[in-house]
Amino acid sequence: MDNNSYNRPPWWMTVVILIMLLPLFSWPMVIASLPVEEDSGNWKMLIYLFPIYAILSAYYAYRCYVGRRELSIILLALLLLAYLGVTFSLLI
Repeated sequence: MDNNSYNRPPWWMTVVILIMLLPLFSWPMVIASLPVEEDSGNWKMLIYLFPIYAILSAYYAYRCYVGRRELSIILLALLLLAYLGVTFSLLI
């Protein structure tokens, strides 16, 4: 790969993306605290798939920062809103 074809985002954006991934380290505790129910529905599947969404959002935010900064910021904002939504749904 040619070095000119891929530019990296600045160091502060990389730090922001890594900070956005830090809550995933507590995800095994979140899954362990889920109630055991026979008729749980589809919301547990969303909880299990959420780390994949978070990792892909951070990856795409990292990759598209140089070309489309606004899209990168939107992806990270949506990831933050998703974290808040999951937290709110688990507290209720």
